[in-house]
Amino acid sequence: MLSNSGIRYGFLGGVAVVFYFFLLYAVNPDYFLRPMFQWGSLAIYGLFMWQAAKVDVAEHGVSRDFREILRTPFVAFLLINLCYWTFYYALHLFDPSLLQTEMVAEVMGLKAQLESGMGDPQQANAVREKIVDMEKMIQFPSTQPLGPIVTRMFIGALGGFALSSGVVVIIRSRA
Repeated sequence: MLSNSGIRYGFLGGVAVVFYFFLLYAVNPDYFLRPMFQWGSLAIYGLFMWQAAKVDVAEHGVSRDFREILRTPFVAFLLINLCYWTFYYALHLFDPSLLQTEMVAEVMGLKAQLESGMGDPQQANAVREKIVDMEKMIQFPSTQPLGPIVTRMFIGALGGFALSSGVVVIIRSRA
């Protein structure tokens, strides 16, 4: 099973991404939540997707159909992403204060939007209601629900498809 480069590099990349985020959390839990570090992890994704695609092309050639070549880096992305979101969920179960920190940041962002002016009164009222609901949730914390995690993982797969396509285009242009 690990002879498939997409699977092999997907799991290796997953270990690397989890290690990266574990280090961030260990140094300072706020680093784990910073968008700069979250987006920075895409470099690790890209590195392992690139390597998986490179090995696949070396074994099977570059003259195949685009979709066939795309499969390997996309599988690598999906596995890395699965490892990340599993770690993300487990860490939120281990440290519920992360969820509170995220909600406080979201409330602050929504309040900033209101202060800058929404334009549409109905939209402003919906944002105010959301702020009230979130402030109640902050006062009475619960555990991280799984549904939003799965949703974000699937939405991330769309970006992973685009990233995989980019990897294939670059590999084909170099061949």
